Amino acid sequence: MQSQIDLANFQYVSANLLNRDANLTGVKDFEIFDVGGVKIGVVGITNPEAPELVFPGNFGTIVPTDPVKAAIKARGAAKDAGADIVVVIAHMGVTGFDAFGAPFGPLIDFARAVNKDNNKNSKVDVIIGDHTDVQFSGIIDGALVYENRSKGLTYAKAQLTVDAENKKILDQSVTFVTPLASDVTPDPAIVAMLQPYRDAIAPILNTVVGDSTRIIPRADACGNSVGRTCESLVGDTTTDAMRARYGVNFSLTNSGGLRADLTCPTTDLPTDFCPPYTPPPYPITRGQVLTVLPFGNVVVTLTVNGAELKTMLENGVSEMPVANGRFPQVSGLCFTYDISAPAGSRVTGAVYQAADGSCTMVPVLLTSASTYTIAENDFMANGGDGYPNFTSRMVTREIMDEVLADYLTASSPISPSIQGRIVCTTSGATACPVVLP
Repeated sequence: MQSQIDLANFQYVSANLLNRDANLTGVKDFEIFDVGGVKIGVVGITNPEAPELVFPGNFGTIVPTDPVKAAIKARGAAKDAGADIVVVIAHMGVTGFDAFGAPFGPLIDFARAVNKDNNKNSKVDVIIGDHTDVQFSGIIDGALVYENRSKGLTYAKAQLTVDAENKKILDQSVTFVTPLASDVTPDPAIVAMLQPYRDAIAPILNTVVGDSTRIIPRADACGNSVGRTCESLVGDTTTDAMRARYGVNFSLTNSGGLRADLTCPTTDLPTDFCPPYTPPPYPITRGQVLTVLPFGNVVVTLTVNGAELKTMLENGVSEMPVANGRFPQVSGLCFTYDISAPAGSRVTGAVYQAADGSCTMVPVLLTSASTYTIAENDFMANGGDGYPNFTSRMVTREIMDEVLADYLTASSPISPSIQGRIVCTTSGATACPVVLP
């Protein structure tokens, strides 16, 4: 079977992968391109947490190594091979801006570290980030550093003016462009190629499986657009579906696996699988369910003790206040955590949910003396996103999108509400994300 690397008409690069060549062919530390007589070395860097972000085991024996050390080494090798300019493409991003507007996050830390010697003859000239859906451009320790928005919302065009004789950069700038479908003339050959497939799947994906009295967005209650800082309606609905299907005490899913609004958009799009409509109610089609859950994950059930459940919840909030896909959405319990406490010691308690979804006063015992049945997705159960690996005792159930679709059909119209399932407190300087009114 051919891999994506074999099929690509460009060079794959990643310089910080231990055991890379034993698992992959066609990947190099860097590649050099001649652009108008200027030799540009492009170094690739994989983010260190990458193995946790894909299905466990898919990395084989590959292990990401220190990105800074690898980038510095590859930079030197590219220079030795004749590169005049060195560009690093790294799947690391900006995570926020301080009170003075200064950026922070893995991309900024990386940029400062690779050029900390401030040697103009050995520095990285351009660093391109990604992963966090934050738009930024600036000069960090002599390097042009930038990141554009994700999912095609924007793309970045960098322009370097280089002296033809000494190959030094005279000027550099970044322009962010918002691509618009209206500006593109569809290729008739591509349209014709795709149409039979769209015609074949339309009767399936256009099927309305349920509806809601309100919009069910991917964004969470604190306004994070990808739902990774607070309780979300799409998270509540998905985990409720899992818990109802299997009759377990609790269900959990990682926010990173929830990829879209659950209800159909109110503005009809000719290319989606939703009907034109006037709300309320807000229809939900099978195609929209698959847009929320596109990865084909399977629900698994198992028994855990209270200490193991606490470990799962601790992992889910361990990266806060930075938005992270491991942030948990839950059903059957409400839990509280202290965002200022050290990661691993943040969860301060949990209680059961009542039948109406409200948080009761009945405690969930987060100790090894108690046991509970849970449902989660197979990505998490296999150790994805840093969650405990429960492969040896999990029971594989149905595909997750089918569980959600069946729940909607049986329960519609649904009227989800934010119920206080996840409560942030702070005992120190770190502020909790604010739940919007």
